Amino acid sequence: MAMPLTCLYGLRLEGRDFRQIFDVSEKVKGVLQTHLLQEVTVGDRVLSQTEYLQWGLKSAPGRLAEMFSRSGTIPMGPPVNDLEENAQPRLGILAFVALVKGKDLEAFLRRGMQEFSEILRVTFQNGVRTCFNLIPGYDQLLYSPPCHVRDLNGATSFLNSMMEDSFHRAGVPFPGPFDAFPESMLSSIPSNEHCPE
Repeated sequence: MAMPLTCLYGLRLEGRDFRQIFDVSEKVKGVLQTHLLQEVTVGDRVLSQTEYLQWGLKSAPGRLAEMFSRSGTIPMGPPVNDLEENAQPRLGILAFVALVKGKDLEAFLRRGMQEFSEILRVTFQNGVRTCFNLIPGYDQLLYSPPCHVRDLNGATSFLNSMMEDSFHRAGVPFPGPFDAFPESMLSSIPSNEHCPE
């Protein structure tokens, strides 16, 4: 599963690198588990779009669950230096695996994208504010609801519309939307895999 997000800094809504390791990953994990009503294993930082495309384990959710479900955290390693030095907004992908019991899987897959409740929204924002270096009331965190990776382009489109609206309200020229992911890559990721007990 995935959550596309971006941080807009200052009055000019600039982009900066916000791919630091979560210093409060339990809060992020707790929000996702409460929202999805399932146990989750979460990446320890967000990935850039390039990092996500190159991440080999994205197509192996069962293996990820088997390797990291005990710790509850997927180590992503240090950020790859793949970002241009400019002030454009940056797309981040928070990757995670939902550990769904067999009888609950069908209902879980039918749920689709659902936005966080107000309490979970505030908890999530507080959980990532420090590591993203966000100043409350000055910087903005925009994100799509969690989605299955196959729906990542729809979630990114949702994020693009939020970002365009933020730029419009701030009176700052919109730099354009984030690029879509290759549909062939998204469709190759299984919606579920068996994880050994």
